[in-house]
Amino acid sequence: MIAERYLDWAETAPQHMRAEAAGALARSYIFDELDAETRSDVEQVLTRVLDDAAISVRCAIAEALAPSPDAPYSVMLSLAQDAPDVAEPVLSRSPLLGDLDLVDLVAVGGPRAQIAVAGRRLLNAPVAAALAEVGCAQACEAMLNNDSAWLTPSAIAAIARRHGHDGPVRDALLKRSDLTAETRQLVMRSVADALAAFVSGCGWLAADRARRTADEACDRGVIAIAASTEDAGRFVRHLAKLGQFTPTLALRSVLSGDLALFETALAALSGQAPQRVAGFVRDFEGRGFAAVYAEAGLPTSALPAFRAALAAGREFGFAASGATHAALSRRMVERALTACQGADIEVGPLRTLLRRFATEAARDEARRSYPGEQAQVAQAA
Repeated sequence: MIAERYLDWAETAPQHMRAEAAGALARSYIFDELDAETRSDVEQVLTRVLDDAAISVRCAIAEALAPSPDAPYSVMLSLAQDAPDVAEPVLSRSPLLGDLDLVDLVAVGGPRAQIAVAGRRLLNAPVAAALAEVGCAQACEAMLNNDSAWLTPSAIAAIARRHGHDGPVRDALLKRSDLTAETRQLVMRSVADALAAFVSGCGWLAADRARRTADEACDRGVIAIAASTEDAGRFVRHLAKLGQFTPTLALRSVLSGDLALFETALAALSGQAPQRVAGFVRDFEGRGFAAVYAEAGLPTSALPAFRAALAAGREFGFAASGATHAALSRRMVERALTACQGADIEVGPLRTLLRRFATEAARDEARRSYPGEQAQVAQAA
């Protein structure tokens, strides 16, 4: 009876009156104590309203029904697949939509639908994972800022891999206390790639120089990240699997005075026990060190440079365990360069690399000493 009367009236009623009536019927379905027959009639009307051409009418029932656990499921699912203005309140608030529903809706929905789902209260891991894999940058940012979102390390890594170049997403990632070393490196790499492309695209640097500068900055960042993570071995193995733990990075770790990281890297890459590797590194002039060095896949031509750097570190001191700086030691670089003098042509690229390291170390040293010089000038004045 109600359905027939509403449909007859709706044929000629203006849009705003249809919206008011539809909203009132939706609220009566939730809050009024209706008998079974009347409740069925109201549900039939709400189902028919889904075909109303006016978005405002469909929005009225979506707003009224969105927070209710007693709304008709079929109606809510239809509203969730409607135009963004209609779907948003349902996607963001309806308790009737389960994880499977939300995963499907994220996959087929546009950015507004994804953002609405990302802001839901109690966002479970399957939905968060779906958003991490296919969601737009704004949706991923909203989810990262949603304290109730259950984000696994793999989901966070997927966001970093897909949207690490996006500023707001990057900021939201870096605010998290559960960010793994692997994900921090992903974010750093994404930013470096974006900056290198931007700088070379503007013509400020040649493409190869921009790329080399970005790579060197990332190497410094990797040293700092590895020094601050609890499981440096896992991080090194992750980089090696990606082909990103290079001999250059290994040499930089030694020349930065990070003996612990170098030992961890040798153990991870050679498969030898850490205690055994540590013993070989202490006796770096022996055959055992040369053997584990080769097993780690490091180039034979660079072995004298590594030994010279280790000798300098023994003389000048290595960084404290857990130190997070990544500055090269100028004296260690100079010792490594001296070890390459008179060597055959195979170490030519190594000498070039060490000269760049020497320049970098000199600049770092100048930066560290400049504040002290300023203080002296101020005291003299």
